[in-house]
Amino acid sequence: MSTTTIERSTGSAPSAGRHRVTVREADDRHGRFEILLPDGATLPASRTPLLAAARYLLSEGVNPSAVVEMRHASRPDVVAAFGKVGALAKLDVREDQTSGPRFCRWRPPPQDRA
Repeated sequence: MSTTTIERSTGSAPSAGRHRVTVREADDRHGRFEILLPDGATLPASRTPLLAAARYLLSEGVNPSAVVEMRHASRPDVVAAFGKVGALAKLDVREDQTSGPRFCRWRPPPQDRA
């Protein structure tokens, strides 16, 4: 099973911490990644697992200044990408026929908007 695992590490400062996301391609192999939480729960598959994990962590009350880092399961010793939870949670990736992938502002799906 292809998964993404979030490990919460506690640092000396309770207000900020470091969170590790390990990424593997989902079984459907369409550029999507499943996210498996330490308690065994899963989040919906995502094309942007680091950004989705940051939004999840933020919703769980993690300090926006905490760092989330992404590693590939095949290379767990290498940090592939990282950033502050609050900054990453605000981002999404969009692509259209005239331009390649680019970061943009994240907007919740219409059913999630209040």
